[in-house]
Amino acid sequence: MTRKVKEVEPILHRQKCVACDYYTVYRAIPAGDKALDTCTHCGHQVAIEWHHEIKAVFKNSEKFLKNLEEMCPELKQLKKPGDHIKLD
Repeated sequence: MTRKVKEVEPILHRQKCVACDYYTVYRAIPAGDKALDTCTHCGHQVAIEWHHEIKAVFKNSEKFLKNLEEMCPELKQLKKPGDHIKLD
């Protein structure tokens, strides 16, 4: 009997990269109890804990950026991997 492993899709989310200092789209790829969170602009990677509430964490940070769009409408341009902007 072959055990089927459920594949989890990568989660795309926006945040500021500590390596390149750009706001960009990140890709979180789960691997067991960790995930590799990667800046799609510069490739900087961070291992993060993967838990059942991780999507809520990303939603909260997305809500923060959504509110920030009123002051920085450029953030609306971050839609797909590789998109990036620099805010002063």
